[in-house]
Amino acid sequence: MKHNIITLANGIRVLHTYIPYTRAVHCGFVLHVGSRDDGQQPGMAHFLEHILFKGTARRKTFHILNYLESVGGDLNAYTTKEKLCLYASLAAEYAGRATELLTDITFGSVFPEKEIEKEKQVISEEIDMYRNVPDEAIFEDFDELIFPGHELGHPILGSKQSIHSIRREDIQAFVGRHFSGDRIVYSIVGNVTEKQVTRLVDKYLRPLQLPAPAMKRTPPPPLQAQIKSKPIATNQTHEILGGRSYPFRNRKYIPFLLVNNLLGGNAMNSRLNLNIREKYGLTYNISSFFSPYTDSGAWGVYFACEPTNHGRVRRLVMRELRKLREQKVGVLRLNQAKKQLCGQLTLSYENLLTQMLSNAKELLTFGEVVPFPTYLSWVEAVKAEDLLEVANELYQPEAISIITYEGNTRLNGHSLAGEAESKSATLTSS
Repeated sequence: MKHNIITLANGIRVLHTYIPYTRAVHCGFVLHVGSRDDGQQPGMAHFLEHILFKGTARRKTFHILNYLESVGGDLNAYTTKEKLCLYASLAAEYAGRATELLTDITFGSVFPEKEIEKEKQVISEEIDMYRNVPDEAIFEDFDELIFPGHELGHPILGSKQSIHSIRREDIQAFVGRHFSGDRIVYSIVGNVTEKQVTRLVDKYLRPLQLPAPAMKRTPPPPLQAQIKSKPIATNQTHEILGGRSYPFRNRKYIPFLLVNNLLGGNAMNSRLNLNIREKYGLTYNISSFFSPYTDSGAWGVYFACEPTNHGRVRRLVMRELRKLREQKVGVLRLNQAKKQLCGQLTLSYENLLTQMLSNAKELLTFGEVVPFPTYLSWVEAVKAEDLLEVANELYQPEAISIITYEGNTRLNGHSLAGEAESKSATLTSS
């Protein structure tokens, strides 16, 4: 599939992929700006994502929200540790309408004082919502545990205190620092021709005047394994054990993607699911994750279980990690794992919205869009020895950090007889 890239004088890159067999278009601005760029005001990038929809020189909030939805379109946005994405999906005939609106929102917002104060309360409610859900909150606390004192460890939403300190001039200064053209890609995928895209670019994007590049990110310092626990008023214990992992484009990125998928990826035939959930019935929710960034990454295993089963589940998890360190994956199982991962990647790639956003992120992060068949070839090239290597680098017990939310068995009508086991469970793999 051919990607057409146009680099404008203001630094913005336009990434166009023509898909003639669809009647839709997916388009959006992806900015190389995220919560790790918040500086002294954690939550700023996410707050900006909200306030960009609250009024421009030409539109009030109602007009922004109604402009695409009135023709059946969808307008949305999200913030990650390293990216800010504002995007739309709608019928291809309205590509111009979407491009004009997204440009107006991204570069023409006026940040009304009244809306800023209102949105502080909305985001405070959002923070409460996440902090009140243990299986959400624990991931924020895990990031803080393995990236202590670093921007990657800050919650994307920030804190109530940091959010309420934000002023209009802070938002303007943040935009002035980070909205340089070299950090912005406008991506468009769907049934729009190159000629149509060129007209849209000339009309809406070329005239934009943007600040000079000023990007500076500091990689996280080395980490010593940390262990932290705290009691919570729920009838389950929640835990994440894990640590730092590889960044994007590290040569071990693809092998570890395979290892993580084998261990506890999305499929029901993962080792954690089969050997702990299905075999023993000790947990309903258990999985592993791999979150790569431009200069670092995170991996972990999350599970929730009754407090009396906590120690046993942890030991079973450690046993699975030990197997991956010590036992080479057989030829048949390796081939199955490759087919599974390639199939998952293919299904994801077939989602045109996902493709639009992923292509833009690749271009921002690496300066190119890797052809999809290349990814599949990288997966096929992985050897069993590669899996052993990454498992031994990342899964060593002494390098694993742990955060535990200790549930209360009294809420289940049980005694606290199992509490001692839960608290004293060590990093054994027996």
